[in-house]
Amino acid sequence: MTTFVFVGLALCGSASATDLPPPVDDKRPDEALAACASGNVDRGIAILGELYAETRNPSYVFNQGRCYQKNGQLEPARHRFAEYLRIGTNEPPEDIQRAQGFIKEIDDTLARQRASQPAPVIVAPAGPSPEGHANTLRTTSIVLAAVGAVAVGVGVYMSLQVKATNDRINQEFADKQWVTDGVWLQQQLSDGARYETLQWVGYGVGIAAFAGAVTTFLLSGSALPWAGSSERAALDVTPAVSPDGVGGVVRLRF
Repeated sequence: MTTFVFVGLALCGSASATDLPPPVDDKRPDEALAACASGNVDRGIAILGELYAETRNPSYVFNQGRCYQKNGQLEPARHRFAEYLRIGTNEPPEDIQRAQGFIKEIDDTLARQRASQPAPVIVAPAGPSPEGHANTLRTTSIVLAAVGAVAVGVGVYMSLQVKATNDRINQEFADKQWVTDGVWLQQQLSDGARYETLQWVGYGVGIAAFAGAVTTFLLSGSALPWAGSSERAALDVTPAVSPDGVGGVVRLRF
């Protein structure tokens, strides 16, 4: 059974003149009791709050705690009982002891509830599977090989352009002792220098891309075609580019 304590101020000898009880015909205390007993906590708490605001009677705060407690809302109940102890310094000793007892009861119940809760399970996000990682490396190897082929193709094309430019200059001035068209010659020399630069860039990018393709292929755990299925190779690649040529040093161990 829900128990409410509606204590009239006449029982408190030190009550101030502003702490007046509600009128005798005020039905709100009964409405609050009915609301709390029927589970309509919000309405019961609101009515009790109105009564406390009008009368400053701490018993209504006590009853808010009981309303929360009887409806299983333990933490709000504890807050209201604690507030009752703060403001109800002139309340009857037995009511103060009851509020203290309810607080201890609530604390014990909350402690048991926390102890019975299972520990949170932290699930680490699954990392990429080894097979998925290997597939990514193999795909990267194919892309790098394609980039290397295109870059070397550009280098070869630019080498042909350098040779063609040199041939044009030699043919133009093969039988001449003097340069008769300086502007044309300067344009040919400028084009040749540009072709030569692009030639080395193409070869350098191509070698680097091929080296990356072989490296990622080996890192994927794939065996070389000529090796046994259980053998893995190790590769060291050092590109080398100079004005005299382009190449690289490859060390393969298997």
